[in-house]
Amino acid sequence: MKAKMKVVQVHQVDKNIPIEFYRIEDTIDLFEFEGHYQYDFYQIYWFTDVLVPHTHEIDFISYPVHPNEIWIVYPGQVHHFDPRYSKGYCLVIDKHYFNSVLFKEAKQKFFTGHNQLKFEVTTAEIQRLEYLHLLIEIEFNTFKRPAVLEQYLQLCIVHLQDLPRTEEPHIALDERLHKLLQLIEEHYITQRKNEFYADQVSLSVKRMNEILLRAIGKTLKQQIQERLLLEAKRLVGYSEDNIQTISNQLNFSEVSYFNRFFKKLTHQTPKAFREQVKKVQE
Repeated sequence: MKAKMKVVQVHQVDKNIPIEFYRIEDTIDLFEFEGHYQYDFYQIYWFTDVLVPHTHEIDFISYPVHPNEIWIVYPGQVHHFDPRYSKGYCLVIDKHYFNSVLFKEAKQKFFTGHNQLKFEVTTAEIQRLEYLHLLIEIEFNTFKRPAVLEQYLQLCIVHLQDLPRTEEPHIALDERLHKLLQLIEEHYITQRKNEFYADQVSLSVKRMNEILLRAIGKTLKQQIQERLLLEAKRLVGYSEDNIQTISNQLNFSEVSYFNRFFKKLTHQTPKAFREQVKKVQE
């Protein structure tokens, strides 16, 4: 996960290894501390010790860092983090591997979506998780065998699910809804019609929206708009692209339509939002 300069996009170094392991206190040279980074992989941070009180920022929201907390950072989220002030572990996980394998291991699939997810490491689990992280570290620093790393990581995910977690109230997702949320994540920029998604999960539009409303309290249109707005805020706030370019990237036919969409949902123009983010960063 090498990032040599202040950049927005960061990719895994070696796609042949689906899992990478780092100690937070040893990654200081990977970051510029004022930078905001957007990754194309999952990250699991376990903060074992906090040297001084500080926060990390995920998608425009700052969260205090406390010892013995595990945080999940999703692909695409914009993350600001200063590793000088804490100790612990960071697991980097290829998103395709995580989606195809680890979702099968996760009870109720609570890794789906973008609700911020963290776990409290209980006293009873500290030693077990420390052993597992040590095994991952040894393997990553020696043979780097993907099959072995995957087995260790699956065990970590199993134990994570037994920890107390902080997030929005969880809803058990059936397979159709889980697939639907994955489809939205993959196609929200190019596909915004109900019929496309309903056809993919073999449901009528009416039935699909009924299931969504009951499970997450949102219609398909609302879910797509929220995901689109999040990406728009990331691009407006953290990229140097002009508003016209961002509008094109998000598949809006006219920049004026994009401006109206953004202002309706944020009560700010894209330009005003960008200025606000820059002031916060100064």
